Amino acid sequence: MGLNKKSQNSKFWRVFVGPVEIAGIADGIAQGLCDLGVDAQVLLSTAHRFEYGNTTRIGLICLWQRIGQLRAKTSRDSFFLKIALVLLHRLLGVVVLLYAAIRFDAFIFIYGQTITNSRFELWLLRQMGRKIVFFGVGSDTRPPYVDGGLFPGIAEDDLPDPAILGRLARERKQRLRIQEFYADFWINAPASAQFHERRYINWSAIGVPKKIVVPSSLEDRTSSVVRILHSPSNALAKGTPLILEAIERLRIKGYEIELILIQDMPNARVLEELARCDFIIDQLYSDAPMAGFSAEAAFFGKPAVIGGYFSNWIGSLDSASVPPSLFVAPEEIQEAIERLISDAKLRLELGERAKLFVTERWNVRGVAARFLRLLNDDVPEDWWCEPGTVCYLEGSGLPLARAKRLVASLIEYGGVSALQLGDKPDFERAFCHFADYPPPRGDETVSLYETKR
Repeated sequence: MGLNKKSQNSKFWRVFVGPVEIAGIADGIAQGLCDLGVDAQVLLSTAHRFEYGNTTRIGLICLWQRIGQLRAKTSRDSFFLKIALVLLHRLLGVVVLLYAAIRFDAFIFIYGQTITNSRFELWLLRQMGRKIVFFGVGSDTRPPYVDGGLFPGIAEDDLPDPAILGRLARERKQRLRIQEFYADFWINAPASAQFHERRYINWSAIGVPKKIVVPSSLEDRTSSVVRILHSPSNALAKGTPLILEAIERLRIKGYEIELILIQDMPNARVLEELARCDFIIDQLYSDAPMAGFSAEAAFFGKPAVIGGYFSNWIGSLDSASVPPSLFVAPEEIQEAIERLISDAKLRLELGERAKLFVTERWNVRGVAARFLRLLNDDVPEDWWCEPGTVCYLEGSGLPLARAKRLVASLIEYGGVSALQLGDKPDFERAFCHFADYPPPRGDETVSLYETKR
């Protein structure tokens, strides 16, 4: 599919990016494409709460966004108003789709969301020969039973209704299957690609586009008091309570620490504090060695401490595509923070390496150029990933014990098939082993999970 009757020169591409914004990714893609001479535009269904770029003045789009904002702000207690806003927003979405289908040649959808979130939309765009690219950011494809963003919590037995868990798993799997059928390309990270059935583009091969305006001179950090920045979007899923406990233990040991904690603030405020800190603590349960917040810090030359079980897999990945950070297992977070507090030379070296990586590889023009290669079907073979090649199970945003209980509760409720991994028997066995549950069909072979540890 695609625009085989058009010249493949980039100046002929008209690219839609949206309809949601995550950590400035949509804005960065569009800016990079525009820098390369492409007619690219971000169109969001509602304005971003952290004020990432969205400057459209098209009346139809503005109305769609305003209704979307009202829909989001209206409580379900106002039942009839909520229903009316939902229906009106969906109706406007159909009109926006028809406008966009005529206006744009290619669609880059962020976070697994489309304009109407319907199969009809993807069918229509495919019939019209439009290029379709999905860019995953984690929770849009990650199995909900290992997604702390959906079900945050520390208590091992404070679990959601397994019926809800099973329904969300079915819906996420089905949505991804439909998107894979119609999309030209799906871009995702191996750590959150468990539900994929078709090969996808490795997220690290494309990169996270960031365009950060860094002050020409940053604050001279010569004080003995180390200033640390932590800015969680979801404090429980990011492990903030345990991070604060680690900081307090280090203070008791005698370290002078100034912790800056920012929550629910515009992105501009976060950037101000990035210019003033020594390093950041991103989160405790990440499945990526660098995401939005830590990438922003890297542009300032500020290193990041990141906790996550996926740190055990980093050695098996292509080192050239792995962004530099102090990525450690969650139980090692205090030691990692202490290393950066006590070693100013390490802070500077790691910060410079991170800055070099994002400015050379994750700058908006570089990432946009790789998107153009996708649009032009010029895809290196080493960009592709086969489903199931990385058997990562621990998920993101939750402790290991909680993840195991979530998986076990789902299997107990709906059987192994509730995992929605019937196309990957090795993955099914791995999750059973992970949750200390008997493997399906009496299969007693050593699980993929065990052999990869």
